[in-house]
Amino acid sequence: MTNQPSPQPLVFQLDRLAEYTDAAILNELRRVAAIAPDGPLTQRIFEQHSRVGRNTVSRRFGSWGQALNSAGLSNRWAESPQVAVQKLTNQEILSALADLSRRLGKAELTVFDVEDHLPFGPDTLRKRWGSSRSAFEAAGLALSNLGRRYTDEECFDNMLAVWTHHGRPPQYREMGLPPSTVGGKAYRKRFGTWNKALAAFVERVNIDPDVSTTEPTPVAEPVVIDHEPSAVQESTRDKREISLGLRFRVLNRDRFKCVLCGDSPSVNPTCVLHVDHIVPWSKGGRTAIDNLRSLCSACNLGRGNRYLD
Repeated sequence: MTNQPSPQPLVFQLDRLAEYTDAAILNELRRVAAIAPDGPLTQRIFEQHSRVGRNTVSRRFGSWGQALNSAGLSNRWAESPQVAVQKLTNQEILSALADLSRRLGKAELTVFDVEDHLPFGPDTLRKRWGSSRSAFEAAGLALSNLGRRYTDEECFDNMLAVWTHHGRPPQYREMGLPPSTVGGKAYRKRFGTWNKALAAFVERVNIDPDVSTTEPTPVAEPVVIDHEPSAVQESTRDKREISLGLRFRVLNRDRFKCVLCGDSPSVNPTCVLHVDHIVPWSKGGRTAIDNLRSLCSACNLGRGNRYLD
């Protein structure tokens, strides 16, 4: 009888630091550096593995480079002295930005593009021009939507997309990563804090009509939908467009998975979920929660205008 190796115990880890002391943050930098690929430890790579936001690190130590230096990781800094960034003139930096834009075929650059492809990063741009946005503008590049003022609906639609992608309430740092198109700072500016933004989204969901002809399936945690339908909301059934709150209810009820194949964006990043009419609108189907379901784009495309499957 062969000896079977003992199963390894499961290790559970919080997705954020228990405390945000200087020592804890520096240890987190060292932990991520140990598991990250060799080469510069950029803020983007750090964000993918860390339990603390890169902005918190930069604010605490003055800049990203100073944080790495304090952690004994100056050799992992893209803006290390070896690259002689300090010797670059403003015009050379602007020319490098314009050249990168041409090479990538992008009219708009992000700080991640700079970190991934140039020997300097956003810290240099902020020191020279006050902000990365100002540097991009000085280089003659098109300005992205990063700094514009978003409406409540744009913020809520984007939050629903990120919530659906992860299958849970998104974290602040995830708003700076795909599929989000509205950064976390925009939410803080509009709602005061990130938690207030989440609360505003839940409130927005709860006031949307919850139209159904039968008792809806209980939704999954963590959001409790307690808004009762009224006679006034009955007209929603006669609208093809599915409101944000109703879309969320359907996705949440179906646990952010395709009800036909089980695919989910949380396990397959290429999966895109849609809220679909079971009986098509064109065939008399109503926009009601019991006539709606979550389908991935592949199943939705294959289904077409049929509803017998």
